[in-house]
Amino acid sequence: MKYYQYIRIVLILIPIIILAVLFYKDFNPAGYLKVDYDFCRENPFVSKFSPTGRVLEIEKIKTVAGKDCQQKMVVDPVYFDVRLTQKFDQARLKLWYQKDLVTPLRIGPAINLSNWQWQLKDINYLLTTQNFSEGWLVGTAEYDLKNIQPDKNILRFLISSPGLDLSAKEIVFGRVAIEFIKEPLTKNNFFERLKEWIKFSNIYYALN
Repeated sequence: MKYYQYIRIVLILIPIIILAVLFYKDFNPAGYLKVDYDFCRENPFVSKFSPTGRVLEIEKIKTVAGKDCQQKMVVDPVYFDVRLTQKFDQARLKLWYQKDLVTPLRIGPAINLSNWQWQLKDINYLLTTQNFSEGWLVGTAEYDLKNIQPDKNILRFLISSPGLDLSAKEIVFGRVAIEFIKEPLTKNNFFERLKEWIKFSNIYYALN
C-alpha cells in the first residue's frame, strides 16, 4: 500500500516541479535573457527572417569547425521577431555576417509598430582573429528598450540596407545573438516584476 502511495506522491510532484522550473525560467529573477539563432535550428524565442523573397532559402555550408547555416538578404528591409517573457531595459545585439564595405547595414527594434517607428543602429564591426578564421564579420549594437512598446510579448527587429536590390549585392547572415538586460529581482520590485510577467504571459493575452 505504501509503495503505491509513494508512486502517487511522485506522480503529483513531477508536474508541480516541472511547472515551478518553467515559471522560474519565464519569470527570470536574474533580469537577463540571451537568445541565440544560428539558422540551423529553430529557436523558441527567435523567429525566422522574413519575408521570403527578400531573404533566400537557408543554406547549409561546410566550415573548418563543421557544418554551419547561412541566409542571404537580397532586398531591403527584412524582419525577425523575438518573444520576450517580460519587459527589459536594454538589449545588446551581436551579429555574424558577410558584406562588402560600402553596403549599408542597420538593425533595430520597433519603438512603436503602429507609428512605424524604429530604433535603427549601425552595426559596429569587431576586429578579432577568430572572425578571419571562420570567414565572418562580427558586429554589435546596443539598444535602450525603456520606451519600447512590444506588440503583446513580441519585439520585432528590422534589418535595413537601402538600395541593396538595386546594387545587385547581398548580405549573408550566419548567426544572431541578443542579450536582454534589466534590474535583477529584489524584494522592493517583486510585485512590479510579477505584474510585468503576468502582462507579458500568454495567459494575459488569452483572457484579453
